[in-house]
Amino acid sequence: MGLIKAAIGAVSGTLGDTWKEAIHCESINNKILMKVGTKMHDGSNRSSNTKGTDNYISNGSAIMVETGTCMLTVDNGKITNIVTEPGRYILDNSSAPSIFAGDIKASLKDVLSRFTYGGTPAAEQKVVYINLQEIPELLFGTSEPMPYFDPYYNTSIELKCYGSFSIQIPDAEAAVRFYTEVCPKGVDAGDLTAQEVFGKDQYKGEFIQALLAGLSALSDQGVRYSSIQSHLPQLAQEASRNAVDWTERGFQIKRVAFKGPVTLSEESKKRLGARLEADTQLDDRVQKAMMNKSIANGIEAMGSNEGSGGGMMGIMGMGQMMNMGANLMGTYNTQPQQPMNPQGGAPAAGGWTCPSCGTANSTNFCSNCGAKKPAPPESWKCPSCGAENTTKFCSNCGAKKGEATPAAAADLSWTCECGSTNTTKFCSNCGKPKPTAPKKYKCDKCGWVPPDPEKPPKFCPECGDLFDENDIQ
Repeated sequence: MGLIKAAIGAVSGTLGDTWKEAIHCESINNKILMKVGTKMHDGSNRSSNTKGTDNYISNGSAIMVETGTCMLTVDNGKITNIVTEPGRYILDNSSAPSIFAGDIKASLKDVLSRFTYGGTPAAEQKVVYINLQEIPELLFGTSEPMPYFDPYYNTSIELKCYGSFSIQIPDAEAAVRFYTEVCPKGVDAGDLTAQEVFGKDQYKGEFIQALLAGLSALSDQGVRYSSIQSHLPQLAQEASRNAVDWTERGFQIKRVAFKGPVTLSEESKKRLGARLEADTQLDDRVQKAMMNKSIANGIEAMGSNEGSGGGMMGIMGMGQMMNMGANLMGTYNTQPQQPMNPQGGAPAAGGWTCPSCGTANSTNFCSNCGAKKPAPPESWKCPSCGAENTTKFCSNCGAKKGEATPAAAADLSWTCECGSTNTTKFCSNCGKPKPTAPKKYKCDKCGWVPPDPEKPPKFCPECGDLFDENDIQ
């Protein structure tokens, strides 16, 4: 009976498996990487074939290929067809013969072959669809801070971030590599989701390594950490380029998105805070402001002194401190940094630079601070040589403004009691000091000369001008 049953099973199984089938891909979304093809009318009451064997596709069967997928036919473990162009295809190279495709002799041989295997086929065929669409929303996060060398601060810092990335199997060649290296095999191997692959620690760790390599490339290009989020497309390209293991498995990183800002570790915050404070204090304007604030605080504290002499002692102390501050600030650049001309370079012809803020202007008032354009210095023509000047003395002949000729230089030589002529303050022969010449006065306003030039009155009797150092001849 066993042989008869096997023979009957072989015949009935052959007839069931020789029916032509229509294989298609059921719903495949952006969370599925691989889906196994199914019979279009499997289980339908309208189908006359109820004896067919799973994973057995006869010649002449139709296979549907959807847009955005790569269809692979697998015959006894070997990939026999690769199709990415959408449409309807007829299978004509299956190892399963069909009497409906004209393979009568081959079908009879298949009956005998099945008989030897207890009525079941000794072969396996299936259709596999690989998703070529972009697979988004694969989450990642940094359990530990990632090192990043910031070229702006010239120091290494630690970054923390989280977000998502997307991958894509780009073409047929990559689809074959993905099926070969990643997808499960065997009769019971079903669909494969992205979460089943990228939810594993192995892939998470490999993505973080690729992300670190991408960040290192951005650092080499001079990108500071606060600008990383504006370079996300470039970061994704660098990460994909460095994910060599993923390319060999048939997929690549497409996009990277941070869900929130890239933050610093607490240690990096302290480090950059100290660096910013040091950079700020190097600015001479900040140094002057800090000194002025200290002086103002000292004056305020001085006003709170009580008791006799407290205020006076405070004033004296503040005077000394201000002198010390002036000497200290003298070691720094006391000139404020001049802003650049908005148009660049020197002011335009006929323009002027504001002495208050340094802005270049062409109007009568400063466009930055509103200061009025300074009047040009008054010029005068030297009556002796005719040169134009704006200073008190002629730059050509030395004549004083308002005088026809320059004042004659005083004779600096003197004769000592010992007879030696000298030009220094002490005699080069005997060492006696130079005698003090008597001071003679003449009113510098009206020219009145006192009867005794060495003993002038307190005020000039002609014009009332006070006799002082300006009247000494």
